[in-house]
Amino acid sequence: MNAEHYCDDVDKYPADKFLQFGSGLGAKVLVVGEAPAPNGWRLSGRAFYTTEGKLLPTGRNMNELLASYGLSVENCAFTELVKCYPGDDRKLLKVCGTKCWPIFLRQVDLIKPSLIIILGVKTTEIFNLLAKADMPMGVISTARVGDLGCRVLAIYHPSPVSPTSRQRNRDIFSRLSAEGCEGALGLNFADQLNDQHDHRNE
Repeated sequence: MNAEHYCDDVDKYPADKFLQFGSGLGAKVLVVGEAPAPNGWRLSGRAFYTTEGKLLPTGRNMNELLASYGLSVENCAFTELVKCYPGDDRKLLKVCGTKCWPIFLRQVDLIKPSLIIILGVKTTEIFNLLAKADMPMGVISTARVGDLGCRVLAIYHPSPVSPTSRQRNRDIFSRLSAEGCEGALGLNFADQLNDQHDHRNE
């Protein structure tokens, strides 16, 4: 499939293009993927879904992680850090991501997330470069994204291609839940989500 590039004229890129708005508990949780996949929502219009309306394995793995918090890929906000579809040339990810960064900042400003979940080591690497941050994998940290200070959690990409990443992510979420119960992180993952749950029930 041919590459698609939007990074040469970012001012004309609509901020709501390939931006899924969340709902309920997921309204302020923004999941950030790497770049559009060949058969994902760039064709279907639904994040993590095929054109036939089937949930992709990556989406199922994400839902496994999010379910205990009342979240899912269906109710979380979602976008990709890189807006271009680079085809097979992954060397273009950093170049395209740098050029597309103003689009991402506009999208973050629309969502105003209280928590950003970044998917994948490469996505985290590009995010760190552009946000001038040093986000470790599996730890909730704070980063300035444009004009917003956001809590950010970088996890391994939930694609089934890497079974070790799936287990690593399970370990991350289990640890964060345990630390939340112990109050070990201040405003931690469990508090972040439970706080949204409390407000919903007021």
